[in-house]
Amino acid sequence: MNDEIEFLGKGIAFDFGVDSQGGIAFSSFEMCVEESIGIILSTQIGERIYNPDFGCRIHELMFEPNTTQTQALAALYVREALEMYENRINLLDVEAYGEDERSLNVDIRYELIESDREYNLVYPFYLLPV
Repeated sequence: MNDEIEFLGKGIAFDFGVDSQGGIAFSSFEMCVEESIGIILSTQIGERIYNPDFGCRIHELMFEPNTTQTQALAALYVREALEMYENRINLLDVEAYGEDERSLNVDIRYELIESDREYNLVYPFYLLPV
């Protein structure tokens, strides 16, 4: 196995579950990075007791109107969190746009370090409870 893929790592899958043989489900390589991004963005600052700085400030935007200012802040908060906590990627672009008055989508374009492969992930964020 080449060093590039080994660098991405392996870990217990998020959401926790079992595999087809009844053991703990694991994720690896590119999927491990994608799951890590989801964990970072879905964690509120202060939510983790032993790592209170971990997470993304996007949750501060709950109940804000879906304006260009809110969208710009969402993109900024996502960029800051990923630059701080996911060192296996180079961010190429982060853009937020309104889906409707209740939600926005954050479009994240990144490439894996030690690779020239680009990936795109759209993270939905709900300004108002569903």
